[in-house]
Amino acid sequence: MLNITTMTEDDIAFAVKMTDIERWGYLPDDFKKLMLFEPMGCFVAYKDDHPVGMVTTTSYDKYAFIGSLIVARGTRKEGIGEKLMQTAIDYLEGKGVTTIELDGVFAAASLYRRLGFKDKYLSLRFSREVSKEYGELFSCPRELEGEIVDFDRKAIGLNRARLLSAYFNEDGYSIYAIRENEIKAYILIRKRAGGVFAIGPLVASDQMYAETLLLSVLKKYGPRKLLTGVPAINRGMVSLLIENGFIYNIPSLRMYRGPRVEYEENVYCIFSAEKG
Repeated sequence: MLNITTMTEDDIAFAVKMTDIERWGYLPDDFKKLMLFEPMGCFVAYKDDHPVGMVTTTSYDKYAFIGSLIVARGTRKEGIGEKLMQTAIDYLEGKGVTTIELDGVFAAASLYRRLGFKDKYLSLRFSREVSKEYGELFSCPRELEGEIVDFDRKAIGLNRARLLSAYFNEDGYSIYAIRENEIKAYILIRKRAGGVFAIGPLVASDQMYAETLLLSVLKKYGPRKLLTGVPAINRGMVSLLIENGFIYNIPSLRMYRGPRVEYEENVYCIFSAEKG
């Protein structure tokens, strides 16, 4: 018998195990934050009292993102993924969300299309091995939190204050910015499993500021392996990453359900595969 329940802290070990199998590099704190952001919107499927699948949601007013859909390999092709997805969709629409997006692996694209999702663009993935570069870069003081939250909202048209504030006010995450009387660009760096660091989001008023900030980050984090995701439509950032030693990894497909929302003009690196 299949039972879908709200994710709790007791499910974190299972969730991390599932992402380890898929080599996604999640940490327990990632799921703690997802439950903090959306306490009633993260779900685990149980079959005969054993966890066999999960999915998470993150909402930003009328817009939301679905992520972390994984079904245990021994229980795939039993409709569990579709039931998890429908549970997530019903939850989001029940709280007034009109547009839902996700980054889907290609093997699951047919499932998402069946559920009403449409293709938007390739959500590219890049990685860079360690480099000998090194430079100094100082993270933002916390008193700039309000300015960065306001800049992000104006630049992309979504309210991500809850997420940004959480990362601003906890150790283990670094936010850097360019400020010329006002914020021109900011970037978040997050530690991942295995000592890898993820870049994103990177939001900037134009490509010049995005490039300047990214190159500074690459020097500071040169001795570490780096990962990031970029909308394929942002060709300038794709070229910049390749020029600086990043290589293509397997991409995802950005998909949407409901009215299409265009917010990518100032998005140079995405937040993450599960948050958009």
